Amino acid sequence: MFNWALFLCLVGVCIPGALVTIPQALSTIEKTILSRLPADKKIPSKPVLIVLSVAQSLILVAIAAAVGTALAYRVDLQAPFFEALVSDGPLLSALRPQIVPALTGGVGGAIIFIAAYYLIFRPRLDAQTVKSMEKLRMGLGIWSRLLYGGIFEEVLTRWGLLSLFVWLGALLAGSPTAVVVWIAIVISGVLFGLGHFPSYLAAGCKKTPVFFGLMISLNLWGSLIFGWLFWQCGLVAAMLAHMLFHIVWLPFDLYFYKRST
Repeated sequence: MFNWALFLCLVGVCIPGALVTIPQALSTIEKTILSRLPADKKIPSKPVLIVLSVAQSLILVAIAAAVGTALAYRVDLQAPFFEALVSDGPLLSALRPQIVPALTGGVGGAIIFIAAYYLIFRPRLDAQTVKSMEKLRMGLGIWSRLLYGGIFEEVLTRWGLLSLFVWLGALLAGSPTAVVVWIAIVISGVLFGLGHFPSYLAAGCKKTPVFFGLMISLNLWGSLIFGWLFWQCGLVAAMLAHMLFHIVWLPFDLYFYKRST
């Protein structure tokens, strides 16, 4: 039976993430529309664009939440904290086993991510791409990174996409084996990286091999960690680790951005 309470809960926790990204989303939408709009046409008003932006985000995450709610438990993927939340279960008991793995994966994974970004990729990127990427991230702010990146993207990518790919793989293999899950984690991670391209390209990044390598490999690295945590511990573990990535990264991002401006 479809768990409507869990579905609504997951959509609900994503709403703040959709709202805090409105300024950045509005800017991207305006640029996209202006680039395609005929000269004799006017761009829609900002209230209309805001409604369209929020509606688009919520429709996407509602689809992902519905897919995950329908399929995750069939392939042994779980959201124990949210399940306890909607069923008046023991929240601490559901949360406690996820905290240490999330801290370890989040902080340790972020350190490797940061080292790869600043030592390998950033020095090899062209100046325009570096400036565009970092200006875009500075425009997001910490709350967008935490609420959109840490919560919204995890419901979309792990709860929705990953659950779907594991379920499809299990249909082919007969069960959700470790190989099936890892393949699903990689596929969803690559799609997660590809999903970042439009906003960065709209911000002015150049389509270079280094840029594409950065976007795919580092987003995939994060996805391997978040996917494993979701698989082994639960959805909240992936969310917490994703948030920690941004918390650990932010001081470095601020430091290097200020140095380059």
